[in-house]
Amino acid sequence: MQRRRSGVTIHAYMTPKTHTTYEELGMVSIPEDIPELGIEAGEMGTIATVYDGGRMLDVEVSSEDGATVGFVDLKVEEDGTLSLVACTPINSH
Repeated sequence: MQRRRSGVTIHAYMTPKTHTTYEELGMVSIPEDIPELGIEAGEMGTIATVYDGGRMLDVEVSSEDGATVGFVDLKVEEDGTLSLVACTPINSH
Protein backbone atom coordinates (compact mmCIF):
# COMPACT_ATOMS: atom_id res chain seq x y z
CA MET A 1 0.00 0.00 0.00
CA GLN A 2 1.27 3.49 -0.78
CA ARG A 3 0.03 6.81 0.55
CA ARG A 4 1.13 10.32 -0.23
CA ARG A 5 1.77 12.72 2.62
CA SER A 6 3.03 16.24 1.90
CA GLY A 7 4.42 15.19 -1.48
CA VAL A 8 6.22 12.14 -0.02
CA THR A 9 5.20 8.59 -0.84
CA ILE A 10 4.69 6.56 2.34
CA HIS A 11 4.95 2.77 2.10
CA ALA A 12 2.75 0.83 4.54
CA TYR A 13 2.68 -2.92 5.13
CA MET A 14 0.25 -5.02 7.13
CA THR A 15 1.51 -8.08 8.95
CA PRO A 16 -0.63 -11.07 7.96
CA LYS A 17 -1.43 -12.66 11.34
CA THR A 18 -1.86 -9.60 13.54
CA HIS A 19 -3.13 -7.13 10.94
CA THR A 20 -0.78 -4.53 12.40
CA THR A 21 0.16 -1.87 9.88
CA TYR A 22 3.65 -0.42 9.91
CA GLU A 23 4.40 2.57 7.75
CA GLU A 24 7.44 4.69 7.09
CA LEU A 25 7.62 7.72 9.38
CA GLY A 26 5.36 5.93 11.88
CA MET A 27 6.39 5.42 15.50
CA VAL A 28 7.21 2.10 17.15
CA SER A 29 8.24 1.06 20.66
CA ILE A 30 11.76 -0.35 21.00
CA PRO A 31 11.30 -3.88 22.44
CA GLU A 32 14.43 -4.15 24.60
CA ASP A 33 17.22 -2.14 26.18
CA ILE A 34 20.03 -1.17 23.79
CA PRO A 35 22.91 0.03 26.01
CA GLU A 36 25.13 0.80 22.98
CA LEU A 37 22.66 3.51 22.00
CA GLY A 38 21.57 4.56 25.50
CA ILE A 39 18.02 3.39 24.70
CA GLU A 40 15.70 1.63 27.13
CA ALA A 41 12.89 -0.77 26.24
CA GLY A 42 9.67 1.11 25.54
CA GLU A 43 11.29 4.23 24.13
CA MET A 44 9.88 5.27 20.77
CA GLY A 45 11.66 5.30 17.43
CA THR A 46 10.69 6.47 13.94
CA ILE A 47 10.29 3.84 11.22
CA ALA A 48 12.70 4.83 8.43
CA THR A 49 12.06 1.80 6.19
CA VAL A 50 9.65 -1.11 6.09
CA TYR A 51 11.00 -4.01 4.06
CA ASP A 52 10.84 -7.77 3.47
CA GLY A 53 7.09 -7.57 2.92
CA GLY A 54 6.53 -5.81 6.25
CA ARG A 55 8.52 -8.36 8.25
CA MET A 56 11.50 -6.05 8.95
CA LEU A 57 11.70 -2.46 10.15
CA ASP A 58 14.64 -0.06 10.08
CA VAL A 59 14.02 2.35 12.96
CA GLU A 60 15.77 5.65 13.76
CA VAL A 61 16.28 6.28 17.47
CA SER A 62 17.03 9.69 18.94
CA SER A 63 18.13 11.23 22.20
CA GLU A 64 15.83 13.46 24.23
CA ASP A 65 17.19 16.53 22.42
CA GLY A 66 16.19 15.04 19.05
CA ALA A 67 19.68 14.07 17.82
CA THR A 68 19.84 10.73 16.03
CA VAL A 69 21.84 8.22 18.10
CA GLY A 70 21.48 5.26 15.76
CA PHE A 71 19.37 2.87 13.76
CA VAL A 72 17.78 -0.39 14.91
CA ASP A 73 16.68 -3.30 12.73
CA LEU A 74 13.57 -4.96 14.16
CA LYS A 75 11.98 -8.21 13.00
CA VAL A 76 8.19 -8.51 13.10
CA GLU A 77 7.59 -12.00 14.51
CA GLU A 78 4.66 -14.24 13.46
CA ASP A 79 2.74 -13.24 16.61
CA GLY A 80 3.29 -9.54 15.89
CA THR A 81 5.94 -8.91 18.55
CA LEU A 82 9.10 -7.09 17.59
CA SER A 83 12.58 -8.46 18.21
CA LEU A 84 15.95 -6.76 17.91
CA VAL A 85 18.11 -7.96 15.02
CA ALA A 86 20.89 -5.35 14.98
CA CYS A 87 21.74 -1.79 15.94
CA THR A 88 24.04 0.75 14.36
CA PRO A 89 25.25 3.71 16.42
CA ILE A 90 25.72 7.10 14.75
CA ASN A 91 28.90 8.85 15.79
CA SER A 92 28.24 12.48 16.63
CA HIS A 93 31.90 13.50 16.29
